[in-house]
Amino acid sequence: MSSQNKPRSDVKASTKTATSSEDDTPPKSDSRFVLYSFILLGICINCYFNSLEAGFCFDDAKAIQKNHDLRPYTPIYEIFQNDFWGTPMHKDTSHKSYRPICILTFRLNYAIHELEPAGYHFGNMMLHWVLCLIIMYSFQTFLTQWMSFILATLFMVHPVHTEAVTGTVGRAEVLCGIFALLSLKSYEKGSGYRKKTVWMPIFLTVLLIVIATLCKEQGVTVLAVCCVYEVLWLQKVTLWEGLDLARILLTRPSKLPSWFVWSLKRMMFLLITTIGLMAMRIMVMGAQLPFFTSFDNPPASAPTPARQLTQWYLLPINAWLLLYPYPLLCDYSMGTIPFLQSFSDPRNLATMNFVTFLGVLSYYALTGNTKTARQVSMALAFLVFPFLPASNLLFPVGFVVAERILYLPSLGFSMLVVIGLQKLLMQERFKKLVYAALIVTVAFHAGKTARRNIDWKSERSLFQSGLQITRKNAKVWNNVGHSYERERKPEIALQYFKQATIVQPDDGGAWINVARAYQALELDVKAMEHFRKAELLMPAKRPGGSRRLDPKYLSIYVSMAAILRKDPARQHEALELLKKAIRMWPEFEDAFVNMGDLLVEMGRIDDAETILTKLLAFAPRNEIGLYNMGVIAIKKNDTMGAKEWFERCLHFHPNSPHAMFSLTAISEKQSGIPNEEAMLDKLMVLATVETKNYKLFAKIGLIFKKLEDLPNAALYLETAVEINDTFATAIFNLGHVYKLQRENEKAIQQFEKYIELNRDNINAWVLLGDLYVSHRTDYNAAWKCFEEAKRIAPDSLQVEHNFCVILVKKQQLQEAKQCFEALLDRDEDNMVKTNYDKLIALIAKREKEFSFNADDL
Repeated sequence: MSSQNKPRSDVKASTKTATSSEDDTPPKSDSRFVLYSFILLGICINCYFNSLEAGFCFDDAKAIQKNHDLRPYTPIYEIFQNDFWGTPMHKDTSHKSYRPICILTFRLNYAIHELEPAGYHFGNMMLHWVLCLIIMYSFQTFLTQWMSFILATLFMVHPVHTEAVTGTVGRAEVLCGIFALLSLKSYEKGSGYRKKTVWMPIFLTVLLIVIATLCKEQGVTVLAVCCVYEVLWLQKVTLWEGLDLARILLTRPSKLPSWFVWSLKRMMFLLITTIGLMAMRIMVMGAQLPFFTSFDNPPASAPTPARQLTQWYLLPINAWLLLYPYPLLCDYSMGTIPFLQSFSDPRNLATMNFVTFLGVLSYYALTGNTKTARQVSMALAFLVFPFLPASNLLFPVGFVVAERILYLPSLGFSMLVVIGLQKLLMQERFKKLVYAALIVTVAFHAGKTARRNIDWKSERSLFQSGLQITRKNAKVWNNVGHSYERERKPEIALQYFKQATIVQPDDGGAWINVARAYQALELDVKAMEHFRKAELLMPAKRPGGSRRLDPKYLSIYVSMAAILRKDPARQHEALELLKKAIRMWPEFEDAFVNMGDLLVEMGRIDDAETILTKLLAFAPRNEIGLYNMGVIAIKKNDTMGAKEWFERCLHFHPNSPHAMFSLTAISEKQSGIPNEEAMLDKLMVLATVETKNYKLFAKIGLIFKKLEDLPNAALYLETAVEINDTFATAIFNLGHVYKLQRENEKAIQQFEKYIELNRDNINAWVLLGDLYVSHRTDYNAAWKCFEEAKRIAPDSLQVEHNFCVILVKKQQLQEAKQCFEALLDRDEDNMVKTNYDKLIALIAKREKEFSFNADDL
């Protein structure tokens, strides 16, 4: 054993040795810090400026777009009762992710610019820069200012951070890192080398750790980092000294040196704090771990030894992402990483090499009595402790590998790189080569980061980039399909969903997606067939015997009920399916909503009201439930009650277009004064956010049409038709607007398109026939249109009148005369008589002209 690794028999002697060691606090330059800060800002902008073009992707929809906790009507205290996704922590469906501080920052974003993605991405980018400044400042305790700047630069540009910075929900990681480092800096102020404790900074440390934990759960691990800092860095205690001190503590505690007692008190305080935080976290979770399916984290449910071998293999996988972040993947679940089935799998060598390397490095850090060894100990503390909760080694988590989880651990990895650079730079002959390699690395990482941001521009681009890396992940196939599904392209979505069922045949969610695509294509028989397949793949009961399933699976019954209710004779079957879903999960909101709607359709208004009342008892902000209660009130002729329900709906959902229009209609009915303009501004603002809501664009177009602003009416109706080219209401009204604008050919195209969707609208046939007469002079086509109109309304005077007009246009005047005369008895507004008188005058004129020409002969 070398002299520096031998246990020291005299603790006091070791104190003198440590006191005489090199100064660990390098000189700092404020002016250089400012310069470096601006350089880091420039690097940050170059790396992440294009992230401002990204939309909401992946988990952003649930955490931001659909999260009521961001809305101003939600009391602040409720944020501290709900999980990261806005679900109450006590509910079975809660993910148990408790990050209220992060949600508060999202709420601030919402208060400024609501759901404009660029603001959220800008906030993440600036927070990432702030964290890099804190890194550069706080790590000057361990490194020189120049090396701290290099560390901050390497951390800034690392491509693995794109998920945490460009992905909006990754803000939790960034905020956690900020408060974690601030807590370590505060701990530094309250402690010292062989010094008494200054308790105020220590209390502040605990407060900052609590805040970090309320940003992201791994914030609690900074307590362990503080202990490493206290023992290995600050007090410079090696493993052998530690064992010697432990022996004295157990045998002769009165002989302990005073500095060790002070240090021990600080660490005991941190330990008690850790236990307290863990206890509070367990209480908030309701003493329950979140439930994850085997598809979320396949290795966690694998048999022995595949489970253990695969989980340990994930360690070198994560390390490789830090060392060589090419390529990057949005989701590593399902079949992305095949199981290690036995000890003979050659991938076990990667695990063994990683564990060996980490063990050697840890031994060096624990036993070395040099500054470099202590630097390595701090690097390992930042690398290992923040990663442990997500490692799957302590308890199962909801993912296999997640790049955002590596955000804070990458700081430890970057510090190891800087320590290596520091050693190489001591050799003068290597300096130019080292700096050249550093510049190339930073440039490549920055370029990769900027390029990766492009993948995060939309959900489709993100998951399609995943398909370039792995074709074995059904979740990636499904999510690409969902992107087409949202754009109402079910025929394309269906191909991706089918591929997901091939990749993962036992994934019930993929079969549900296939069925929904067939349902959107109105292939109901095939849809029912695939819903039945998905039903057979429902997961078993959850631990504890509860049969409450993920709503994804229970949506099978809602979707099948939607198909069955189309046939009035099978509506009772649909009702039974919805009841079955509610029995399996008594708080399944979609089932309650659909049951209420079905009961209204069946004429059972009172039963529908009862069902919706039950829904609003456990989901008082359900938008459709609130709106439908207003509809029921209208059906009961309770106008004031309906108004209250619509106002309540708008209180929780200010942008609900249906509630807006219904409330406006009630106000108009009560006052007798149209109020379209009052709603128009709100709806147009809403349209900038809900850019795919074709019904919203159509309603705006209809308001402009009513206000006789035909150009804007055409613009919004065209947008509605572009989004959904089968939305008959928008197509009909667009054709009518074109007719009013005298763009007759466009109008004909729209009416022809409309009657392919709906052949039972008399107005469409009449307007189309009129255009055939006036614009194309195609009297035969017009005659067929009016025949269709007569089919719908056999006694329509206007349709009969139009036949007479065609006879006039075809110069069949006597037939036209007989046609008009047959209608005179039914003519109440003199429309027929007026045209009949014109025809008689025309006939008389023609007879006179004929008589004059005959005399000439």
